[in-house]
Amino acid sequence: MNQQYDTVEIDIPLSRLPDCVFILLLFVVLLVLWAEVPGICQSSVPLRTHPSTSTMTAVESPGFLADQLLVFAEHLMREGEYFRAITEYRRFLFYYPDDLRCAMAYFSIGLAFYRGESYVYALQAFQEVTQRYPNTAYGKQAWLWQGESFARQGQYAAAEQLYTEITERFPHDALGQHARYQRAWTLLFRRQWRDAAAQFQQVSPNSDLYQSAQLLAQEALVGEHLPRKSPVLAGILSGLLPGSGQLYNGRLGDALLAFLLNGLFVVGTVEAVHSNKPAVAGILSFFEASWYTGNVYGAVNGAHKYKRHTTETFLRNLDNNFHLGLPGPRQTHMFGAQFSLGF
Repeated sequence: MNQQYDTVEIDIPLSRLPDCVFILLLFVVLLVLWAEVPGICQSSVPLRTHPSTSTMTAVESPGFLADQLLVFAEHLMREGEYFRAITEYRRFLFYYPDDLRCAMAYFSIGLAFYRGESYVYALQAFQEVTQRYPNTAYGKQAWLWQGESFARQGQYAAAEQLYTEITERFPHDALGQHARYQRAWTLLFRRQWRDAAAQFQQVSPNSDLYQSAQLLAQEALVGEHLPRKSPVLAGILSGLLPGSGQLYNGRLGDALLAFLLNGLFVVGTVEAVHSNKPAVAGILSFFEASWYTGNVYGAVNGAHKYKRHTTETFLRNLDNNFHLGLPGPRQTHMFGAQFSLGF
């Protein structure tokens, strides 16, 4: 099927052609000006703001918001919500990387991990503080907190080595004296009583720690003479008379139990022999041998436990009375003036 379409002819007189070209050129010029040149054919205030670092900083970084983040993080720390506090400190560091309080925030993250008993992460956080802010009060205090983090993990040798490095680097200022004091504590926990006493005695008379250090030097020597029980003697006594080794260790209940059980099995075995019951006698003898061996082993182990308990109680009492509590973020800021020399 053939379809026919009507054609429309546009008849523009030649006389008006220059006017049409002029209008078209004018339209193109205005379009270019609107797109490329600010302030012409467009509002002086942009209708939509493009996200950029400078714009976001200006819009999202008012001073009161930074203060609110830190206040809230410190509130969480006081409430014992340490890991939530870490999140808030990191939020502060993300939005305000150039704030003067960033050193405090990094330090507080390490402290939050420490108080949350995540000592491995605390160590890493304090190491980051010393790397980022080596010449600030927080960076200097972070050295000591690294040692504490090692000690809390039971790595007393690593803690002692770190404290020794600090002491050798800063022998005469406050940081070095604190490191010497803390090093002596690691020696105490390693039961190196004389070395610990020597370290305490070397604390400078000008240090705030001097009086405590002198008392601890005397107490450290007491550790050499703490009451102990001989494992060998305890084992021999229990071998001769079941229960006597436990009595030697000061465990009256265990001594009576060992004596009665062994006595009953011995009496039962003798009666079985006299009654011509060899099977019963054999069974009772087997159990008596087990109880007898356990009695000797228990006496030896009890002597070791006595020594360990006595030492731990002694150290715990010293820790409660003398151990230095390292400064927190607010105290570190004020404490930093003492570290200004030598760094």
